[in-house]
Amino acid sequence: MRNNYIEVLSNKVEIPIIQRDYAQGRTDDKTNRIRKDFLDVIFEFIQHKYSQASNAEIELDFIYGFNEQDTAKQTTFIPIDGQQRLTTLWLLYWFVAAKENIPKQDSSFLSNFIYETRHSTTEFCKRLIQYEPDFSGVTIREELKNQAWYFETWDFDPSIQAMLIVLNDIEERYNNVNISSVWSVIGHGGCPFYFYKLDMNKVGLTDDLYIKMNSRGKALTEFEYFKAGFSELITEPTEKERFEKSIDGEWIDAVWNIVFESNDLADDDDIALIVDNSFLNLFNFITSVIAFKKDITTVNNIRYKDTVASADLVQKIYGDSENQNILFDTLDAVCRQQENDHLFWNNSFYFAKGDFVSAKTRLFFQHKEVCLLRQCLFHFSENRGLSFPEQILLHACFTQLIIQSKDFESQIRSIRNLSVNSENELRDTILGSCFIEVEQFIQKGDLNVFKSFNTDQIEAEKKKKQFSISSIALTNIIREIEDSDIFRGSISLFPLDTNFKERAEKFLSIFDENEISTDFNEKCNLLLSFGDYSQDDGNSTNLLSANKAIIRSFFTTPGYNKKQFYNKTQKVVMSCLDYFIANPTDAVANKIEETITYYNTNPKDWKYYFMKYPSFRESCPRGYYVWYDAGDFCIWKMYAKDFRGRHWDPFIYEVKRSILPQKLSLEAYGAKLILTLNRKKLLISTKLNGFLFENGMSANTSNTLMDDLIGNGSINNLGELIVPQNNEGADLVDRIEVLKNMLVSLLD
Repeated sequence: MRNNYIEVLSNKVEIPIIQRDYAQGRTDDKTNRIRKDFLDVIFEFIQHKYSQASNAEIELDFIYGFNEQDTAKQTTFIPIDGQQRLTTLWLLYWFVAAKENIPKQDSSFLSNFIYETRHSTTEFCKRLIQYEPDFSGVTIREELKNQAWYFETWDFDPSIQAMLIVLNDIEERYNNVNISSVWSVIGHGGCPFYFYKLDMNKVGLTDDLYIKMNSRGKALTEFEYFKAGFSELITEPTEKERFEKSIDGEWIDAVWNIVFESNDLADDDDIALIVDNSFLNLFNFITSVIAFKKDITTVNNIRYKDTVASADLVQKIYGDSENQNILFDTLDAVCRQQENDHLFWNNSFYFAKGDFVSAKTRLFFQHKEVCLLRQCLFHFSENRGLSFPEQILLHACFTQLIIQSKDFESQIRSIRNLSVNSENELRDTILGSCFIEVEQFIQKGDLNVFKSFNTDQIEAEKKKKQFSISSIALTNIIREIEDSDIFRGSISLFPLDTNFKERAEKFLSIFDENEISTDFNEKCNLLLSFGDYSQDDGNSTNLLSANKAIIRSFFTTPGYNKKQFYNKTQKVVMSCLDYFIANPTDAVANKIEETITYYNTNPKDWKYYFMKYPSFRESCPRGYYVWYDAGDFCIWKMYAKDFRGRHWDPFIYEVKRSILPQKLSLEAYGAKLILTLNRKKLLISTKLNGFLFENGMSANTSNTLMDDLIGNGSINNLGELIVPQNNEGADLVDRIEVLKNMLVSLLD
């Protein structure tokens, strides 16, 4: 039976509890497109019907359901297909009626629409019918959410949230139509929205019929939309034939083989659907590269995302036959690689440290996948799925598959080095230039083409290339130290001279990438044995932490402070390496113990305390310290980089942790050590020449504990516990032991 929408709602229409939530207001790209298309069609139809004063109608396909009668013989239609269209029209009619102050008797049919999927949705629809909005300047969504009857818990009802989004979209379109009364177009006199309403009571609903009925509405996949739409963009007959033959032939076969070989499929996976989606991921990557290279965006400077969200950009990009050729040539090259060079990815890259081969380049990405093509096929759709360095390397590989450079082995290593060490530079505004420069480099082999990557790394690559040419025998060790997870291609810590080989080999043996974090204190103490290796970073000083990212940043240019990187860090590290090269049988632990033993009978600077007391590095996960006075001993150790995070004086922190806690307390954020004894309190803090004791009682309250310490000479009249020092301000005795001994004696 053919009925218009108002006729359908002449009796009750109840969305049953077994139905899914109202989905047309979801915000994923596919639903956004469906909703946009549906509402655009509706409002364009309304505008046309109004301007032409016609009797035009719009068909909205079938709706299926049951008719039930209550005891009062009132009929209720229960749809099992058509919920989304019925609900969207209901929201349209409610909004127009409210906006145009339509009398209640004319819009009373809206009360016949009932939601039973959730109690909250049912209640929201009832409230909506009763409410009369004033459209006071905010969006309809905001106005509804600001009402006293709107419950906060409704924010978690997906149907209600979807309805609010659709109402906002309806309001936006309503405000843009040039019509004095939309109700005059859609109201009782001429409702133009027609359905073919099929009552299942009359035909019987078997399980087979239910399945068939639902399968008829199964949406075309995105891949099927893509194939149909893309073919229409190609005007040249031979290229159209090339596309149509390859898309259902060698291109999709190549993707199918990669997916099938992944061994990552469950028994119930729809492999055909996975292959289709994987091909689209590959298409979206190639298209994204083209868009970046040629800076093709929408009028709002929105960049290409995928075939659904960026359907207009697909037409814009591939309306150019040159871009069609780039796409086709890349896909053809992937097919050739799969057929003729199946081990290309395994022969080009590796992940595990123990798999080092000079001819391969190590990757450091989290997914541990050497086949970047496979990573693209499975994951490019998930928040783009590939980082900028991964995208650059993948594009470099695609370029190689087309160009076939003879020097790709060294070229891809340089590209790895540049992309991984340009993290702070890489952003979408320069990604197109990076893609172009990578192509030019593989074509010409000239490092001078690089302008967009980190400038220090570009210069480092040029110096390494010259060094390798003059020292060809060192190629293997250069690549091995580059592939350390500590450096990831940035080896400016090492002077490129005759000592390079021995120093690089010694570094790899002492500062193993897997051990430097687990033996962190030992490795830092070893460096302190050779001097001050720290780097200033603003008002803070960094002394390394067990965090691998901090270690990498510290040992690679530009680090925290370029000047100190070379004058302090490089100098100390090279001295350490040269010592063990000259003394190959000496052990790391012996060198550290030798240094601490030296300090025991000699003046003690800040390095001694860091080496002697591991607590100086506790609760300092990023390795930041602040020296707040000119000498060695006024220090804050920082949980974060700045004072918004917790911070402590490491000297009194060590004292607190080694004495019975019930008598001493120490809070964070620069607090002083509190000694509580016989209901008296003392505050203790560090000074350059010792420690300062202060009365911890309220103002003008006498403190016999303080008086006794002054009286017996433990501290001077200023409350100072003086530590003997030499003329350079270094301690002649261990100040921590001095304070601990005094406090233990006092507490005893």
